[in-house]
Amino acid sequence: MYFIYDKFYLKHENGPFHPESPERLKNIKEAVDSMAPEYTLKYISPFKADEKQIEMVHYTEYIKKVKRLSSEGGLSFLDADTGVNKYTYSCALLAAGGCFTGLDHILKAGALSRRFFLACRPPGHHAFPYRGSGFCIFNNIALGIKYARVKYGIKKVAVVDFDAHHGNATQEIFYEDAGVFYMSMHQYPYYPGTGDLDEVGYGTGEGFNLNLPFASGTKEPDYLVSIIDIILPLLEKFEPELIMVSAGYDSHLDDRISSLGLLEESYYNIMLALSAFTRWSCNSRMGIVLEGGYNHISTSRSVVSTISACMDDYAAGKIKKLGDLETLFGIDGSYRKKLVRNRDIIDKVKKNFNLD
Repeated sequence: MYFIYDKFYLKHENGPFHPESPERLKNIKEAVDSMAPEYTLKYISPFKADEKQIEMVHYTEYIKKVKRLSSEGGLSFLDADTGVNKYTYSCALLAAGGCFTGLDHILKAGALSRRFFLACRPPGHHAFPYRGSGFCIFNNIALGIKYARVKYGIKKVAVVDFDAHHGNATQEIFYEDAGVFYMSMHQYPYYPGTGDLDEVGYGTGEGFNLNLPFASGTKEPDYLVSIIDIILPLLEKFEPELIMVSAGYDSHLDDRISSLGLLEESYYNIMLALSAFTRWSCNSRMGIVLEGGYNHISTSRSVVSTISACMDDYAAGKIKKLGDLETLFGIDGSYRKKLVRNRDIIDKVKKNFNLD
């Protein structure tokens, strides 16, 4: 598995006491460096995207605005939460380029691995074509999808987003696009206020946008049941050539920025399920891109759990069908009835997507 990182990502700053700080990435890198020797990660340095590539998603005027604010130095803001310093523009280009780098490595002929984890800043899933927001400058995943289409002819991509916050910008970018199936599990109602279950896409994109809006306090059972009962069955029908993961770890119990209840092993289980699915669906091709996660300890440990699951060939190799996941996680009718908090939401989504 490829691990993509550059210490230049640490130069972007949002100001003092801001949760999206360089320290979160420092802790992730240290935790990954300390992984057991059997996890033989391939460390890769990213290349910087150019402005023309950023224009695949973002308006020229907006790109120029970020560039100008960075060139002025000091600290300015795109909104109340999203800072720009002298390094932000270059960091954002390098973050997008990190996604391109990962895709180049997993999509090329003779790839040594079909998976990558991109540990970058700034994050991206709240970055609209015309503005940044929610700590995000450029939409790394959206840019990666456009890049994969243009360079490699990829036609169908699925995005699985488990950040505590709905990826409103990623959803908007692909809302009318039948070639991208966006799927999000997030706290609701909560920032940014979007992501209700009736947001299913529009026009040719209708039916290719899935939201699972979870109540505060939601824990692992709701995520696993949603993956087994909804996400993976829809992915089987969709037949993606590539899966991209918006990996936000602010859904952890110890992360004060949300009120969800996942643990390190929860991310392991989520990613084991997705990793196993990629084996029988899209030649194992999966890119994982860092989004949120602001408790440094829980986030770094959860990233390690994510990578460990993706590299657990023994466990994933034993999962051949959805029923194997139910057996592995001990999910049956009693589990669904007693442990799943958002049963009504899950049932409504299943009805909306004809999964009854």
